[in-house]
Formats: sequence, structure tokens, C-alpha cells
Amino acid sequence: MNVYTFLHVYYAVFSLLFGIVLGSFLNVVIYRLPAGRTISKGRSNCMTCGHTLAAKDLVPLFSWLFLRGKCRYCGAPIASRYAKIESLTGVVFFLTSITTLDAIVCVVNREMIYFLYLIYAVLFMIVMCTVIPAMMIWHDTTKGFVQLAGISLALSAIACVIAQVISASSDYVMAIVRFLIVIAAFPLLTWIGSKLFKTAYTKNDLFMDLTFAGATTFEHLLCPKSFSFWVFLFPVVYCIVRSALKGKKNDKFAGIIYFVIMIAAITISYIYRLATV
Repeated sequence: MNVYTFLHVYYAVFSLLFGIVLGSFLNVVIYRLPAGRTISKGRSNCMTCGHTLAAKDLVPLFSWLFLRGKCRYCGAPIASRYAKIESLTGVVFFLTSITTLDAIVCVVNREMIYFLYLIYAVLFMIVMCTVIPAMMIWHDTTKGFVQLAGISLALSAIACVIAQVISASSDYVMAIVRFLIVIAAFPLLTWIGSKLFKTAYTKNDLFMDLTFAGATTFEHLLCPKSFSFWVFLFPVVYCIVRSALKGKKNDKFAGIIYFVIMIAAITISYIYRLATV
């Protein structure tokens, strides 16, 4: 195994495991943010008996598996969704790593472009850590949060600049305009859809729309470079999903459905790039 192969395998495996660990933290965010509790302080405890959980009870995914989905102290069942979210985050990080394998080459090749590519990939992974809580909180409460939207938009703006440097494009004005149009299209189209179907559009809708908008602007991961204008289709798809479900009992699944579409696009675009190289 040469050094490049080793680095690629290490990058993919590390991303998978790190994603599972962060998935555990996202479970805390999903539970505490809607309740107005701080996510930086306080020990985790059993929802049934209230016992403070020890470190051995909090090993992401593996604790749930080894305890067979039950509390060590009272035997009450622990919802499988915690393990599912940890696994999902791990899978998303893994998919991101294998679609950006060359990013890790920066360890042995000190060219700036590889460092930028790695930063770009890491930013996308962090943005996914805002989207996953957003879609799950929407599923549970149909609420959106300005904190998640703000992080998603801020990181996507940084990524927009990095993408221009990576692609060696000097047309920064057009890139900024395109970025702003895509961001604005998400809430605008969803708002138009709410008017057409005579449903309410609230600040909760706005915050969730902007959270997903930030993640979708990572077009160099979602679309082959030569077809990057396809990114404008995503606001339309998002609007269709949101409008079709808005005001109905299945509205809570809107974020999850679009998230699946977005991740599928990453995978498909990667396969497309491999097939056309």
C-alpha cells in the first residue's frame, strides 16, 4: 500500500468514526435546542430513571449496541433514533470523504489548493451538522432556529470564496450573485408555494429554508463542475417537497425527504465524475 492509498483509507475511516462521534453531539442539540437548554453544559441522563450516564454509557453507537438498546441502570428501552442519527452522520461524513479523497493529499503535497480543498470538505461536513439537527427538530416540533441557519449561511459563504479559488475562476462578482440568488430562492419559492396553496409562512419556515439553502450552495460537491448551473434546480426541488407537504401531517418529513435527495445527489455526481474521467 503506497502512501496515497494509505492516506485515502485513513481519511475515509477517520471521517466515518468522527461523524459517528459528532452524531452523538447532534442528538444533544436536537433534544436541548427546542427546550431552550444549553448544549455546552450539563451531563446526559436516562430519560426514564434520570440516572446520570457514565462515560461507558455514552460511547457513540457502540454503547447502544452493547446495551441492546436499554438503560444500564433501569432497563428502560432507549430510542433507536439516537443510534440512527449517529450512524447517519457517520455515513454523511464518509460519503463526503470519498467524494473529496484528493483533499487529504495536502499532508504530503503542500500545494495550497489541496489545503483549500480539505477546508472546503470540512466546511461541508460542519454544515451537515446544522442540517441534520434542523431536519430532525422540524420532524419533532416543526420549528426552525436562527442559530442553525446562521451557521449554515456563514460557512457556505466562506465555501463560495474557496470554491472560486479552487476552480481558478476570476469571476467573483458572478459567483457572489449566483450564491445570493440560490440562497434567496429557497425561502422565496417556498413562500410563493405557501401563497399558491394558501398555507402560512412563518419565521420557522424561513429559518429551516435558509439552513438547507446554505448546505445546497456547496455546488462543487453536489454537481459536476461543468454542470454547476444545475444547482439552481435544488431550490425548485426543495420548494416542491415543502409545498407538497406543507400544512399536512407529513409536513414533518419535508426536511428528511430533501436531505435524502441532497445526499443522493452527492453520491450520483461523484459516480458521474468517475465515469467521465
